[in-house]
Amino acid sequence: IDVDLARELLVDLVSRRVGKQRSPEQLLTEICDYLGVTVEAVRGRSRQRPIVGARQTAMYVVRELTDLSYPAIARLFGGRDHTTVIHAVEKTQHVMKDRQQVFDQVNELLRMFKT
Repeated sequence: IDVDLARELLVDLVSRRVGKQRSPEQLLTEICDYLGVTVEAVRGRSRQRPIVGARQTAMYVVRELTDLSYPAIARLFGGRDHTTVIHAVEKTQHVMKDRQQVFDQVNELLRMFKT
């Protein structure tokens, strides 16, 4: 294996993981559009249940589709603490087990962005 072959294989692997190349900003915008909330609402401080649920779902999807660290995702979502992102990912995983609607919604988002 040489450097050129390794580079080619890595490009294939990365593009398969992210699907169509999108910046984290574009990804967040498209996720919010799908979820029916504004980017401003998701980045804001609202604790209303629909906004919180959308925010947590979006954090989970961004984590799954990118190689961003927890702190980088936290910055993308309005400068939150990285532990908020960890909680959102764990909470979304838990809710997906209990609620079929959330499971279907998350899987649809992942499918949309991986193709």
